Amino acid sequence: MTANMMMLRLCGLLLICSSSTITGAKVDIISGDSDLLVGSSTLLLCKADSEGEIRWLKDNEDVDEDRHTVEKIDESSSKLILKNVELDDAGIYTCEFEDDHGPKKSNYQIYVYQTPDFGNTRTYHEFLVNQTVTIPCVVSGKPAVEVFWFRNNRIVNDDGRGDGHAAGPSALLCGRGHLRILPDRSLQILGIQQEDRGTYTCEGRIQGRPIVRDLQISVVVNEPPTVLINQKGMKVSAGPNTTVSIACLVKGVPTPNISWIFPSPSDVSRYKFNSDKSELTISAVTRSDFGEYVCIATNKIGENSATFILEVSEHPAVVLDQTKLTVIPGEAVSVNCNATGHPTPTVQWFRKTTREKMMNVEGSELIIENVMPSDGGFYSCIASNTVGTTSEDFQLITWPGTPTKFSVAPGPSSSVLIQSPSVLDGGSSITQYILQWKKPSEDTWSESLVKPTDPLVITGLEPYTEYSIRFAAKNSHYQGNFSTEHKIFSQSQREPDSPILSLSEKKLDTNSVYIPIKQLKDGDSPILRYIVRYKENHEKEEWTKKEIPGNSTKIHLKNLQYNANYQMEVSAVNHNGSSRTSTVNFTVPQPVSQPALGKAGVVGIVMVIFLVLMVSVDAFCCYTNHCGLLNFLARKLFGHKVSESKEMDVEANKSIRDVKLSGITLPRGSIPKLQSSNGAVNDNHSEVTCDKAPLTKFEKKPESGDPAAEA
Repeated sequence: MTANMMMLRLCGLLLICSSSTITGAKVDIISGDSDLLVGSSTLLLCKADSEGEIRWLKDNEDVDEDRHTVEKIDESSSKLILKNVELDDAGIYTCEFEDDHGPKKSNYQIYVYQTPDFGNTRTYHEFLVNQTVTIPCVVSGKPAVEVFWFRNNRIVNDDGRGDGHAAGPSALLCGRGHLRILPDRSLQILGIQQEDRGTYTCEGRIQGRPIVRDLQISVVVNEPPTVLINQKGMKVSAGPNTTVSIACLVKGVPTPNISWIFPSPSDVSRYKFNSDKSELTISAVTRSDFGEYVCIATNKIGENSATFILEVSEHPAVVLDQTKLTVIPGEAVSVNCNATGHPTPTVQWFRKTTREKMMNVEGSELIIENVMPSDGGFYSCIASNTVGTTSEDFQLITWPGTPTKFSVAPGPSSSVLIQSPSVLDGGSSITQYILQWKKPSEDTWSESLVKPTDPLVITGLEPYTEYSIRFAAKNSHYQGNFSTEHKIFSQSQREPDSPILSLSEKKLDTNSVYIPIKQLKDGDSPILRYIVRYKENHEKEEWTKKEIPGNSTKIHLKNLQYNANYQMEVSAVNHNGSSRTSTVNFTVPQPVSQPALGKAGVVGIVMVIFLVLMVSVDAFCCYTNHCGLLNFLARKLFGHKVSESKEMDVEANKSIRDVKLSGITLPRGSIPKLQSSNGAVNDNHSEVTCDKAPLTKFEKKPESGDPAAEA
């Protein structure tokens, strides 16, 4: 019993009801939750701090002990057990205690409630956008139940402006003022939009008590499909590299299904879609793809569509009913040109070689009547529209024309040269010429077939003989008419002699060589050109060939290999043929490397030149004007020992000086006197010139004392 009492006291610490006491002992009622659900039970414990009598009352009347149980624990405590409570069990319960000091009371309030119940209230709603909708919330419970609406943890007031009453600390919903709480506590949404979709909470609360229940209600806003294509249409040109993408922007709830309607007929194998079919891509656009493309969006609310117009222009295409015809002169030709494209192309015929527009055209058909050799060749059918231009060629082949413009001349070795033949080819290249000749006494023509060259050559004729000459052209299909006859006398001419190469006069310039060439005899016909062939002296080396004009005087070969032996062959060519070859061999040596002249070498050369010039100038000054460095050194070194021979008279001295000074003559008596030992003669100083310096420094002075002889 003591343990039970302690447990009750601990539980009672959570909620202690205030007690009213009369002076004397203290009385307390200890219990659990004061809010009781209908059908539940609870225990009220009354405890006094002294011994006495305890009595239980409800709303100041004795407790019905037939429904509830009252048990005395001891002289100071008692308990009341309320079993299977009903709504009328709610009220004020009083524990009345009486001892020697008098009565004392303690009251405890009991609340009995029935849990709020939402019954059959729907928890899922679907509405159409822009409608005004009502979301009901029916709540039952006792005592009275209050209903509140919440969204995103914010209370919805009853006028949609967020200034209604709220429960607890939740903030008021400050929306766009389109939410209303109706008198029956239903929620009304005016002009519902997509942003109104989501979850709403309906809260049922027992009035005045913290008994709360809530219900989550989901709201879906449906919207019929809308379809938008940014472009109404597009113009493209058909082609393998042309791609068109059509984007269909679709909105709607639930998400619409997308389908397409294509123009007919269409090759859908080239049509590709993205995952939701909102974008159509057409690759390698053809003319058949033009037309209307309809994007259709459908959901359970409705259907919508948008149209895209694709305009496809097509590059012209040309087909000829025949691309090649071979006819004989005099016949007629017609060729039809079938052109397709969009827009419809215009068709014209042109002569391809001359770009001449053909006038004999009916519609797209080329007509040539009475074909002639000049009509042979290529014709172009050209089809044009705004997209572009296409052409196709037709080849007409007929007889080659009759040779007209040409000249005939005797050639070398009794041959005849037909020069500058001009023949219409009849639409196909000339492949052969038929050359014919005969003597006046002959009835039958001799002939030969030759390839087209200039000149055409008839060989094997007798020299100094008259011949009749004619020829005709032949193309890949037909032979043309022969030219008019030409009479000519054959001659005996010959080829030029071999050219002379002067190898001894050749000049080498690094890896180039110049070899003089001379032509002594030209065979009575001017030299047209020289044919030069050269190579290194190796078996596997190939010949290099070049031609130089017939008036050349030297052969210049360049870009040769150093330290290599070369063989060269040269032949001369005139109208009669080619000479025998002249052969020479030469060597291109390795170039000698020149030592580089440094700065020191340059400075040394300059100094040597300077010294040579200085000495030359000084010597010239010494012998002419008795000045300069050499004159100064002679006077300093030899001035006190100069003597003159007794036998040398004045005339001898004059003649010697004339010779040494290269013809310069001094007047008699102008010879300067020699310097004496004391540097003066007759109190006059004498000069020592370069030609009077002694041969040796040990030469003695002559004893002759004749002052007049000193000269």
